[in-house]
Amino acid sequence: MQNTEIVLFAYDRPDALERTIASLRIARELWKHERNATEHLPLTVALDGPRSTKDSQARVAAVHAIVSKHLPDAKVHAEATNRGLPTLLLNTLDPLVSRPEFRRAICIEDDVEVSPTLLLALETISDNIVRVFGAAKSHVVGAAPAHRDGSLEHQALLVDRGAHLASATMLRDYIERFELDGAHRDGAYGARNHDAIKAWSTELAAREHLPVPTGTSQDRMRELAWRRENVLMRGAPMRLVRHRGLWGQHNTPWYALRTGQLFQRLDLRSWEDTEPRLQEP
Repeated sequence: MQNTEIVLFAYDRPDALERTIASLRIARELWKHERNATEHLPLTVALDGPRSTKDSQARVAAVHAIVSKHLPDAKVHAEATNRGLPTLLLNTLDPLVSRPEFRRAICIEDDVEVSPTLLLALETISDNIVRVFGAAKSHVVGAAPAHRDGSLEHQALLVDRGAHLASATMLRDYIERFELDGAHRDGAYGARNHDAIKAWSTELAAREHLPVPTGTSQDRMRELAWRRENVLMRGAPMRLVRHRGLWGQHNTPWYALRTGQLFQRLDLRSWEDTEPRLQEP
């Protein structure tokens, strides 16, 4: 019984999504070949709904059409209105985690290019963690080396059952406390109160002598929750995901230049060359 699920999160970027799907298709085929499997890893596509404008509705409709065309085997979770990524993440992963056979999800966002070895590598690192620390050790694995402060890139991230459960309560508090669910206010997540979130998360971190989150996104809040619950966070030793977006909620061309996103290079080595580099947890 397969216990890994791919979850692809998308909103309103049809062109970027098509490129992501193209690279993910190669990774799924390589996984199937190397695992000598008769079926692909199961795939869920989580689609956020449109905002109230006609332009947003048209772009989201285009995304739905792309998913229907290119991913006919996928299960689709679709929101009717724009909820924001934190709510979409909970509404998608909570039902998966409730299934007895669920073990881990490989979560991929819709504006990236992934290495052909992405799925194999993340599973292998996760398996090595379980081998060394035991099945009870909750963990997350990023598809690129961890940053200096230990934070991960969330555009492609393996999250096991325990890690999701460890962050879900805090994520719900984050959504409710700062009114980030777009079902109540159009574009609520994008218009979040950064100062208020920063003050709240700084206080939480200080109570337990943990690093203060460097941002106000759901990514940074989940990492704070994982640190509070002693969830193991690991980055891959090579870059298996490349961010392609230059415009978006967190991105501008200047930001991409300043953070090095413009210079990201995917590791395209074969699985035979990649696997030996993943043996240490």
